[in-house]
Amino acid sequence: MERDAIARRTAQALLDTRAILLRPDRPFMLSSGWAAPVYLDIPRALSFPLARRALLEGAEARILAEVGHAGFDAVAATEQGGIALGAMLAERFHQPFAVVRRRAQGFGADAHIEGALRPGSRVLLVSDVTTDGRSKGAYCRALERAGMEVARIFVLFKWGIFDRVVTDAGAGLFALADWNDVVREAESRGALPAADLAELRRYLADPVAWSAAHGGIAAPDWKE
Repeated sequence: MERDAIARRTAQALLDTRAILLRPDRPFMLSSGWAAPVYLDIPRALSFPLARRALLEGAEARILAEVGHAGFDAVAATEQGGIALGAMLAERFHQPFAVVRRRAQGFGADAHIEGALRPGSRVLLVSDVTTDGRSKGAYCRALERAGMEVARIFVLFKWGIFDRVVTDAGAGLFALADWNDVVREAESRGALPAADLAELRRYLADPVAWSAAHGGIAAPDWKE
């Protein structure tokens, strides 16, 4: 399956399941600190069997294209949003699975890891969404402290407007789709109200200024 086709199919699944929430008059405050007129509910999309199948098939195709059959030998999911997705992908790839947390749950180098991963494993880090990538860097560092190598980072959806590749961990990030894919699909299908879509476009044109003007952060703290 080609990359563009996967992106379009992902956008369709998110729109069809109403996993995209637009609320320009009451901005969402994302966990990363940014204010946004839009929110993405990945767990809702995954709760629909047909959408879940489309997303998992797209994920499998993209992971094999980007990382290859022999490019990783374990899957680690970020806490909360990444757990269900990571477990399903680990099962599809017949790989060991663990959860990585940003805060230690015990003592020692592997205090951030829940599950059993062999030291030296090449890990595919999986999550549902990324905005600016700061939290993914923290997860990568936790895995490295436990003796793992982070091969790549995969997310179903990336904001695509704050892009910061996690270079300090030596891992690149890739996704099925971003907001530009959603906008194109929504416009072609008339799937979102015109006024809301126009505000989304204004946000995408300058998300930093939009965030600052609506009570969110105006710049990221890359020390996180």
